[in-house]
Amino acid sequence: MLLLQRKFLIFIIGFFCLLITATNFALAQTATGSANTTTAVEGAATLGVAHIIDVAQKDIKDGSIISSSKDGPVLSTIPFDSQVLGVVSRDAAIVLDSTGDQNGVPIISVGTIYILVSTQQGAIKRGDQLATSTIPGVAVKAIKDGYVLGEALEDDTSTNPKQIDKIAVNLELHYFNAKPTLAGTLSDLLKLALLPTKDGPAPIFKYIVAAGVVLASLALGFLSFGRTAAKGVEALGRNPAAGKIIQLGIIFNVTIVVVIIAAGLIIGFLILRL
Repeated sequence: MLLLQRKFLIFIIGFFCLLITATNFALAQTATGSANTTTAVEGAATLGVAHIIDVAQKDIKDGSIISSSKDGPVLSTIPFDSQVLGVVSRDAAIVLDSTGDQNGVPIISVGTIYILVSTQQGAIKRGDQLATSTIPGVAVKAIKDGYVLGEALEDDTSTNPKQIDKIAVNLELHYFNAKPTLAGTLSDLLKLALLPTKDGPAPIFKYIVAAGVVLASLALGFLSFGRTAAKGVEALGRNPAAGKIIQLGIIFNVTIVVVIIAAGLIIGFLILRL
């Protein structure tokens, strides 16, 4: 009897989970395909899975963007921030709390959700890409290359850049190329590789590039030094009377070699500091 009760309980829990998932999918499809998006998106925005994180800042509004920092989770203040953790949503249908922290806030990392926005970088149209800004926790229209939050599902045409509104967004953090005609060029690949992400290999890439620059400068310096030394000895053997002039030439060339090596070391250091 007890076994039958357990099986029945498991069946009921699974049925409700399946019902919630199906409802969320249907509402999301309606939000995407319907011309009247406001009502459909509003339903989808309240049906998401959130997880609790501890944020030291208080009185955080729903729709605020939270990013990772050296001081822990904070309201995002860096434009095109690649360290976004998610968006605060206290009305999420499912909240997973593995911390038990009563002061934590629920955030959603992916899906359809309402986000605080400003028209500081221009009016927002449906389909525009949004990015973090210098306004704490608030998104703006993405007008250049960088990491973006996702696609706006509603318009915000406010003429007051200081006004904070809330619109539905398809949250999906990714790199956005504002000039798609140049996609795939070497400069795009370098920009993408040098942007740090939570899981990306940016630090490794920087070390590899810095090491390559330093080794190249050392190789060039030693090759130049070898040629200079060989030519100097040969010139002294042919014309001992011009020894002082030849020695000055050798010193000048050695100085150039030292400058080349020093420049390589400096460039490598600057790459590591990016």
